[in-house]
Amino acid sequence: MRRIPNYMAFVAALGVATLAQAASTATDRIAETLVTASRLGVTDQRVFVLDNAELGRTAFHVADLLAHLPGLAMSTAGPRGALTQARVRGAEANHLLVLIDGVPANDPAGGSEFEFGGLDPAGVDRIEYLAGPQSAVWGSDALAGVLHIVTRPEANRRRLSVAFGGNDTIDADAAWARVGEQGFAAVSLGHHRTAGTNAALLGDEKDGFDRTALQLGGGRRIGRWELSFSGRSRTGRTEYDPTPAPHFVPADGDRRTDGDFAMLQASARFNAGDAFVPWIRVASVRTARDNFAESAFTDGTVGRKDVATLAGNWRLGRHRANITAEFGRETLRQAGAATAFGNPNQRQRMSTASLAGEFQAALGPFAVSASARADANDAFDDSLAYRLGAAVGTMPRWFASVGRGIKNPTFVERFGYTPDTFVGNPQLEPETGTGLEAGARWAWERGALAVAAFRTVLEREIDGFHFDAAQGAFTARNLECTSRRRGLELSGHVALGRATLDAAYSYVESTAEGEPEPRRPRHLASVGLRGDLSPRLAMGASLRHSGAAWDRDFSTWPATRVRLDGFRLLRLDAEYAATPRSRWQFIVENALDAGYATVYGYRSPGVAAMVRMELYI
Repeated sequence: MRRIPNYMAFVAALGVATLAQAASTATDRIAETLVTASRLGVTDQRVFVLDNAELGRTAFHVADLLAHLPGLAMSTAGPRGALTQARVRGAEANHLLVLIDGVPANDPAGGSEFEFGGLDPAGVDRIEYLAGPQSAVWGSDALAGVLHIVTRPEANRRRLSVAFGGNDTIDADAAWARVGEQGFAAVSLGHHRTAGTNAALLGDEKDGFDRTALQLGGGRRIGRWELSFSGRSRTGRTEYDPTPAPHFVPADGDRRTDGDFAMLQASARFNAGDAFVPWIRVASVRTARDNFAESAFTDGTVGRKDVATLAGNWRLGRHRANITAEFGRETLRQAGAATAFGNPNQRQRMSTASLAGEFQAALGPFAVSASARADANDAFDDSLAYRLGAAVGTMPRWFASVGRGIKNPTFVERFGYTPDTFVGNPQLEPETGTGLEAGARWAWERGALAVAAFRTVLEREIDGFHFDAAQGAFTARNLECTSRRRGLELSGHVALGRATLDAAYSYVESTAEGEPEPRRPRHLASVGLRGDLSPRLAMGASLRHSGAAWDRDFSTWPATRVRLDGFRLLRLDAEYAATPRSRWQFIVENALDAGYATVYGYRSPGVAAMVRMELYI
């Protein structure tokens, strides 16, 4: 189930050689380039960036930090490290595309979602977040937005870190990077282990997890060529509780998942001049999961996505353009014991050939952009995604856009199988969403403010919780009604002497068949204050509010709606620079020990504290 393709090993070997050569000349700092919203490297859209300093203050769970981004609702099935989903502006979890160094990393075998519970910050230099339909650039999985994990370092780094916390938690990482005018090289290793907390509302069994992440990257300029590669590997073990009948909520039990994740990509860019830059990238992402009950193997999946991209960027004065040709192939393998209910053993594949284009023009204070992408898919009808945007003014900067996104049915929705619970529907059709956004941005020397209103209409939404009486199991179906999302986002920051205040608020309505959709809070808000009390001591506090939402209770027939109460989480942290090369960090998550649930039936992890020591060598 876990054999690594030979060509991936070859790319890794080539990358290590490139890393070694780049390290011999790396000395300085490289420039930041935003590629989340456009392959042209610039954008008229709002891109929120979590930088290396913010990620360095993260404890326990990267999802806790992501939950502060506007319009992003996180739901976790139990303790930190468990299955964690992200929903953008009321969309479904598999409508958010996650990129790692420009490579799509959503799991074809996991409902085309990204597993945020296993995300380790090792080697991550920054995270870029963009809401709204982005299929015109990135294809199917980007119907509601893009979250880009960037590992290319911006500065030299040599750091060792170790942290200890409650529930026998240990978090350690080591990072090294060299950056120069002619190239860069970086390697990071992170490990996290915890006994965890109890996910079930009854009982006292703890569900722990551990993960180990390795990140490699390197690049080198050779004449007009710029060669680069990156590779990421993650292995982990997650314990969880079963959800037996008749209540279908967690109950203490011995269940675990062993999972692997591997990503490799290599690219070459030819700097022919300021007017034209062609480039090529080959990449592969592979996931594997083995599930166990009472220490016995029950079933497993392997998902893989291979992508080859050939593109060219043109620049003529204030006009920019891009043309991209791309070919992708997704595969699924599933293995398990056959029962009277059905046979889970299967192999599936799907291929997509795409042609995309972008255009941007800046005419004084006025800017316009247009992008479109045509996908020829061997499993569905051909599709077209587009986006048109415009911005005008300086203070404020007004902006507006309209875009159409596509989301193909997943392998799980079409062919998935869970004994006595779920069977797939191979007749599903792709979802399509059309979104409008308009707003304004103000920026001044000591702060910034932005407001945006949005509205999205989703056609043929896929409901994965439809009970088929003929089969005696749940399945997926396309809804005949139109699903609608609308809302408002406010965000801003201001410098107050030696302190900085950040705040965000989102109002989101998401309905289907006249009812609010599950696990989508209407109100999301956060406020954070951070400041330097002295040259050595800095302190911060943040408060995150998640409004009430609802979920499904499957112990009744038909399933009934249950309310998930709103909650507020307080986070406190302090940093003390003991010496110029060492730092102590103290972190408390959920300092008020709030009890809450983002998935029905699961207990919240409660208050958690951690102390970390970092050495810069």
